[in-house]
Amino acid sequence: MTQSEFEALSIQLHAKAHNVARRMLPADDADDAAGDVMLSLWTLHDQLKDSGHAMKLATVIAQRLSIDILRKRKKRLSIFADADKEMNQFACQWASPSERIELEDDEKWLLRQMEKLPPREMQVLKMRQMEHRSNEEIARLLGIGNASVRVMLSNARKKLFNEIKKKNRQ
Repeated sequence: MTQSEFEALSIQLHAKAHNVARRMLPADDADDAAGDVMLSLWTLHDQLKDSGHAMKLATVIAQRLSIDILRKRKKRLSIFADADKEMNQFACQWASPSERIELEDDEKWLLRQMEKLPPREMQVLKMRQMEHRSNEEIARLLGIGNASVRVMLSNARKKLFNEIKKKNRQ
């Protein structure tokens, strides 16, 4: 696709990307995602076959960027503390005050149990569960092997699971 063809199609591409992102994100984030989609498409404009191909690619990129934005928001386990207002309102719709207190207590208890883990296991668990990093990425960032990441993750999960079982027996 030539530059002039891309420019002529850009308004429609931006609208498509914004609509896709808006289904998953608040308006401000959808605007940002649509802009990022347009930048990505511009870098690929010479590889785009036609307008249909560009529209499909805009949809896929917008979906994936939106998912990435949502994942970055979930760095903490909490569904109440430091959560986005819309997410907080959604969570509060189904939880009664007593359920919210119970969930908050459970979260605090779980975080205390995580702090009892060996530092490296806790670090690997947080990177995997809270930051949604892949095992390969964790291994690369920590300078250890993939097998070590799997073992540490498994050990941390087993320890937490055993603590949960103990707590539920009481």
